[in-house]
Amino acid sequence: MRIIVMFLFAFTLQFSTSTPAQARGLPIIYGTQDSLDLVETTGIEGPNGKPLALCHYTSKYHLFYLGFWRVSHGYALAANGCDSDTYYDISEADFKEAQSNGQISANLPAKPKMTLNQIASGFGGLALVVIGALFLLMKSVGGARRKSARKAEMGEMPKVATQIVDAMCHAAISDGSLDDSEVATIAEIAKQMTGEALPETRIRAIVAKASPKPTDNEFKAFGAGLGPVEKELVLKAVFAVIAADGQIVDSEHTFFIKTAQALMVDADTVRRIVEDVRDDR
Repeated sequence: MRIIVMFLFAFTLQFSTSTPAQARGLPIIYGTQDSLDLVETTGIEGPNGKPLALCHYTSKYHLFYLGFWRVSHGYALAANGCDSDTYYDISEADFKEAQSNGQISANLPAKPKMTLNQIASGFGGLALVVIGALFLLMKSVGGARRKSARKAEMGEMPKVATQIVDAMCHAAISDGSLDDSEVATIAEIAKQMTGEALPETRIRAIVAKASPKPTDNEFKAFGAGLGPVEKELVLKAVFAVIAADGQIVDSEHTFFIKTAQALMVDADTVRRIVEDVRDDR
């Protein structure tokens, strides 16, 4: 019986030893992992007279050991149920001849199909990236909608007043709850800025659409396009709200500090703002 296989080359079924790159001081491990997955045992004998296994030969490209792409190289023959460091190439013509001779199952396709396990492990990293991107996109869209809804509730306020009210409404729920004293403080400051009273129902509606945990960009938006004096007004209003109930918890303190950092208000100005608000009280 003619042996229809030709030896190609040996390879190791381990992650490749690509030279690691560097990013922010941490190694990025990348490379390829070759795999032989058992399809079936054949009637084709190897050089030692033992039957060879039909394998699906694939290569997985990985980053941090997460597969981002898997490529099929077609069928191969190997000993020990595909648990081998060497394999033999089998051409499409020889594959069909082996099928006609009954050495390989006749119902197998000419080109192997990837199993669910191969797909999951080979494209898992890429799937995570896509899911993460969709999550960020949905979060961004949701944030934009909430911002638009808050602005609609505020009505025709001047730009500075709109940003100050927005910052105060976020500050009001930075401790996880909305206090009546905080609502009253927001209403009082809004009236001082616009000359018109902002109804409690509208304040609560604005707060309901505020982000419980603002992003860095949302913090920056509180002072976007404002000058130094206007940014101080934003920070002063925020401090007045978180101090309205007579105590400042850790989450409120963190919100105040993040606002100051986002508005790039220096430490001396922050201390003065705190003292001014306390003196007013």
